[in-house]
Amino acid sequence: MSQRSEKYARNMERRVGKLERTVEQITTEQVRQSSHISVLEDDLAVYRAAVAERDLREARRKTQEQRQQRREAEATRRKNARTLAMLAVLVALAVVLLALIGCRVSAAERDKQAAAAPSASAAPTVTVCDPVAVLDFLAATTVPEEGEDPMEAEKIEEALLAQGYFSLAVPMPFEYQDYMRTYCAAYGCPYPLALAVAEVESHFDMDAVGAAGEVGIMQLNPGPGGSYHAEIQAATDLDPTTPSGNIAGGCYKLGQYMAEFQDAGKAAMAYNMGRAGAMEAWAAGITSTDYSDAVLAAMEDWECTVNAWNGQ
Repeated sequence: MSQRSEKYARNMERRVGKLERTVEQITTEQVRQSSHISVLEDDLAVYRAAVAERDLREARRKTQEQRQQRREAEATRRKNARTLAMLAVLVALAVVLLALIGCRVSAAERDKQAAAAPSASAAPTVTVCDPVAVLDFLAATTVPEEGEDPMEAEKIEEALLAQGYFSLAVPMPFEYQDYMRTYCAAYGCPYPLALAVAEVESHFDMDAVGAAGEVGIMQLNPGPGGSYHAEIQAATDLDPTTPSGNIAGGCYKLGQYMAEFQDAGKAAMAYNMGRAGAMEAWAAGITSTDYSDAVLAAMEDWECTVNAWNGQ
């Protein structure tokens, strides 16, 4: 072998040896990095589990708070109804007492007239209020226990209608109006906004069913595999296919969007398009739709119709 060939062979051997060392270093570094990545993946899994646990606790806390708010709203409504019933009883009591006083005054006047005419052949007939009948009437007008007086609900409805809590202009039964008032207060949704959405979505028809399976007065979309309904039921503890659950679900979603966007028009767009769809529209410069315009117009009309009631 010539010197040139030997020199070439030695150079190649050195290069091969260098390449082998480089490959060995790369392999060692790869093993080290793989071990490091494995540790990072373990840490990430632990972090995700912690975040999921935190989110679950937060969701449970919010659900408990919402249930407490609903219970407080219901208690307030019942308290207002009992107060109205008590006021009605007091008014009836005052009327009865006035009638009793009037009867006694009339009897006294007739006694005076009889004393002034002693020559009369017979004593005048005096009509005196029967105290037993009065007591019976007062007992009948006391506040009954729940379910004892079949007319109690009707009396309360008449009083709430007179106050403006219920309205004949709203094409829903008083029961449904009470649901909507209660859940609007519980979830922070303006009552005229909820009425406007119900009008635009279904014209207040509980039996309405949309093209995508939306149901009820508020046209709640069940979502993929019923996931949207499941979310609403978890938040409200009510079935969104029932009248109370459907109204509660709509008020819950509108209250969420009002709290987030602070604007009825944006809340209506999010309710109709979903939060993500509304955000995309706003990013594209679309600030309103035919749907949101219709809701705002209806809301303005309902504000003039139902806001005469100043209760909570």
